[in-house]
Amino acid sequence: MGGCATYGCKAAAVAEKPPPPTTAARGWGDEKTCPSCSSKIPSSVLGCGCGARFPWADPMTKDEYNEWAEEDKLRNQRRIELIVLFVITIFGLLAPLTGAVAGIQAYRSRNLLVGEVGTYLALGYGAAVIGLVYTIVFLLLLIGF
Repeated sequence: MGGCATYGCKAAAVAEKPPPPTTAARGWGDEKTCPSCSSKIPSSVLGCGCGARFPWADPMTKDEYNEWAEEDKLRNQRRIELIVLFVITIFGLLAPLTGAVAGIQAYRSRNLLVGEVGTYLALGYGAAVIGLVYTIVFLLLLIGF
C-alpha cells in the first residue's frame, strides 16, 4: 500500500476505475410478448400499443395478466365506492348508514387496498367514525339532550 496519510501524497495507492460496459443490460432480452394482444414490445415498457398496461416490467403470462387486470378493476371499483360513501357521509343525514357501510367495505377490502398508502382505507374508516359521531348526535337530539 504505502502513503503517508497526507492529502496528495505521491506514495498513496491509486484507485483505478473499471471501464464502462459496452452494452447496457435490458433484462430478459430485447423484447417480450404482450399478454393481451400477443405483439412484441420492448422488455422494459409498462404498456403496450393495444392499451394494456402492466404493474411491473417482468414478462407476464396471459393468465397472470388477466388475474391482475380483474384485481385492478375491482380495486378501482372499491376506491370509487369508498370515495362516494365518504362524500355522502360528510353531508350528515345518511351518515349513520353510509358510515357503517363504508367502514364494513373498507374492512372487507383491506387486503385489496393494502398497497394504497392507506388513503382509501382511511376514507372508509373515517366515514365510519363520522357516521358514528352523527349517530350519537342524532340519538342525543332524539332524547332531548
